[in-house]
Amino acid sequence: METPKGLVIVVTGSNSGVGFGICHRLLVQLSTGHPSDSKPYFDVSKPEHGAHEVAADEYAFSADAGVTIILACRSPARGQEAKTKLSRLLDEHISKLKRGSQEHEYASTFRRNVRLSVELLDLASIKSVLEFGQTVAKNYEYISHLILNAGTATYSHLDTLRFIVDLARYPMFGARNPRANLQVSGVMSQDNLGYVFQCNVFGHYVLYRSVQHLLIAYANVSKLSARVLWMGSLEAAPLFDPEDDWQLTNTLHSYQGSKYELELLSFELDKRALNPQHADVGTALGDLAGSHGEIRHLIVSPGVVQTNMSKTLNIKIPGYLFQARMLLGMLRFCGCTHIMSSLYAAAVGPVHVALAPLNSIPTPQNMPHVRPADTGYPPWHVYYGQTTSEAQMCRIGSESNRWGKERPGIVAVPVWEAYPNLSQTLLERFERLYQTFLQAYASNST
Repeated sequence: METPKGLVIVVTGSNSGVGFGICHRLLVQLSTGHPSDSKPYFDVSKPEHGAHEVAADEYAFSADAGVTIILACRSPARGQEAKTKLSRLLDEHISKLKRGSQEHEYASTFRRNVRLSVELLDLASIKSVLEFGQTVAKNYEYISHLILNAGTATYSHLDTLRFIVDLARYPMFGARNPRANLQVSGVMSQDNLGYVFQCNVFGHYVLYRSVQHLLIAYANVSKLSARVLWMGSLEAAPLFDPEDDWQLTNTLHSYQGSKYELELLSFELDKRALNPQHADVGTALGDLAGSHGEIRHLIVSPGVVQTNMSKTLNIKIPGYLFQARMLLGMLRFCGCTHIMSSLYAAAVGPVHVALAPLNSIPTPQNMPHVRPADTGYPPWHVYYGQTTSEAQMCRIGSESNRWGKERPGIVAVPVWEAYPNLSQTLLERFERLYQTFLQAYASNST
């Protein structure tokens, strides 16, 4: 077992897309003794004094401690390629620093203590997720951060006409909440669960439960809260039947539904972590979130950025990718703050949440003026008619100014008015399903 010296960070889906951008940004930020992403950004109200208050300099970053990043990937070969590329990008960054300067000396020492590890993780297989947990537990004493980034969607094609009409009539909202990316329903995983449901939500829940003891171990060693970052989306919406279709097999909006379920799950787990009276002590749900803030669950988002997921669309517009980049750049210049210029820039929100003091992270309690905003997008009025004006949680995402300079931003996530207790119901269902798979896996292993 490796004895870590500093932060140990697991990033799912890290061989490409936003996950790769997060790893890249973490390495660059941590290669300086005072990462800009770790500085408080939001003007939150002073937290109440209590057990969960933390010092402003929560992490003592150290070049000698370096960082361990575990790249959790479905393809080990692509993971190794990503590892090589990340090392090269970090070296290029350090080479641009003035030799002999304090910054260069710190970064060079940090580089010698960087540890990148590739581990197999296929969220479409619960067996793979459980085996990943066992492997990590054998090799590491603790985990400080679990960044649940990987995601998928069952896109079938782009509705070209709707795409053009939406961008003409609702350009800002068409970019943020695209209706034209059509999906198919009924896709199942090899575990006989909804495919998008398993890959985006339940597989990550099983991963959390599998390494939960390592997160608690970090809290015990460091006296700080371990952090679980759940990757939400600007598209998250309760566009599914929560009673009969919580595995999202019948809805044509399984991606949006999965992200909303993920956000509800994060909210419920964090509520239990901070309020032990909500933890159902003595039941199967009693230990899900640790105790007294040992583990914090936070919702993040990358904004709007082009990833490999868009390649699954059957797009028949000549030169679409080039045109899309130009269009998104124009929309950003016109004031659509959620459009990001690169994967590195899209990682600013998640990395800020990973490194900043917890008492500087916005919540509906310390920033009560943040409220859910109406999209002004007629097709989604049914969704917003089912929600309230109250913020149930805050999603810390990535934003940029018109010139492409990135910054953290806030999006308030509303309560689903018709199902105000859905987060607890979902957690209970997830835990029962997890225990079923855990028992089956144990039986097959003996």
